[in-house]
Amino acid sequence: MSARPAHAGGVLLLVGVLLLVAGCRPGPRCATCGMKIDPASPWFCSVTIAGKEESFDTPSCAFTAWRKAKAGSLARFREYYSQELKPVDELRFVRGSDVIGPMGPDLVPVSAETAGRFARDHNGAPPRTAAEIVRGEAP
Repeated sequence: MSARPAHAGGVLLLVGVLLLVAGCRPGPRCATCGMKIDPASPWFCSVTIAGKEESFDTPSCAFTAWRKAKAGSLARFREYYSQELKPVDELRFVRGSDVIGPMGPDLVPVSAETAGRFARDHNGAPPRTAAEIVRGEAP
């Protein structure tokens, strides 16, 4: 028997392990679901809870954490049209639209001025404020 096939198998195994480890680099993860977060994602958002800024991959994850903590401040969401991070009090949230997030249907943050139009154009529910969503008043 030749030692060559065993040696080649070992090299392939080593290369496979190195590729697997390289793909599992640590990085920011959603504080609710653990999904990797891309800070440039159109769904990225953050909420300061108990003095610590937490990052989330979707608005639904952010509101889940906000409700559990029963307190939050300085929330920022990426506005749908401008793709700018905006303070939560400048936004309204539309549920049930045809705009799909990375984990399926999600709340879409839209500026207060364009929220009604967005809801009509994308078949969404009436826009809600963050306070209404945190209190559970959203449909």
